[in-house]
Amino acid sequence: MFHIITNELLTCSIIEKGAEIRSLKNNKTGQEYIWQIDPDVWRSSSPPLFPAIGTIKGDKIIYKDKEYPMPKHGIARDNDAFEFKQLSASSCSYTLTHSEATHHLYPFKFSFTITYTLENNRLLMSYNVVNLDSEPMYFTCGGHTAYACPVTATKALSDYVIEFPEVQERSSHTLNNQGLLTSTMRKVETNGALLPLSKTIFNDDALIFSEIDYSWVRLRESAKTKGLVIRFTGYPHLALWAQPGADYVCIEPWLGLPDAENESLDITKKSTYTKLVPQEQFSITIETEVEE
Repeated sequence: MFHIITNELLTCSIIEKGAEIRSLKNNKTGQEYIWQIDPDVWRSSSPPLFPAIGTIKGDKIIYKDKEYPMPKHGIARDNDAFEFKQLSASSCSYTLTHSEATHHLYPFKFSFTITYTLENNRLLMSYNVVNLDSEPMYFTCGGHTAYACPVTATKALSDYVIEFPEVQERSSHTLNNQGLLTSTMRKVETNGALLPLSKTIFNDDALIFSEIDYSWVRLRESAKTKGLVIRFTGYPHLALWAQPGADYVCIEPWLGLPDAENESLDITKKSTYTKLVPQEQFSITIETEVEE
């Protein structure tokens, strides 16, 4: 089932299963900013990542000597147990609460809520995590939104750039053939503060920037100054990814990272996971601004 939120400028469509954005349109022009799914290319458009990001070493976690299978990107993606609430015409929320089904994969009692809100020319995607357990819980979370690129049939991916706030040398983590972080970094070639996009830029998988000191990037045509600004205050990592040659780019603020080759299977020892004490909650937001 799809749910709609709208205001005077934008309309957003979200599918209940997985609480995943499927459309963000400009009401005036009809322009679509979210990649429209082609299952032969990629079966998602904006899966929420919780309580894990990327590949989990051994496809499992260990907690108190017990093993739990953990799928790539966690348990929220494609989950059909989200509880929907329409908060207003321009806002709605989806809550995934611990259950017998989640306990087979993730040992903690929790509440994970995604709230989508349209404010003027911005879409806010807010994550709220609550530890409902009597023990500390460990998690990470992040976004994985695929923005249509190009947004018009007359342009190509190579006509677009990712704009960073300032000029600096940039290096990306590398992944092995299992999707685990290696100890090797690779230099990312930029043109000043701009990262030119191309059909081959993701041939070696995602670009993963860690411990970043900026809180926004802009996706735009190289010949223009405006586009989509993605803001992610509080996120220490950023990934960029697409299937090679596809007509989208995923801009992914991450709270943590995929497992490294030498990562512990014990979830309490994961190097980039967040710890919440009982009854503590954590909130963080990703904002997409449509510039005019």
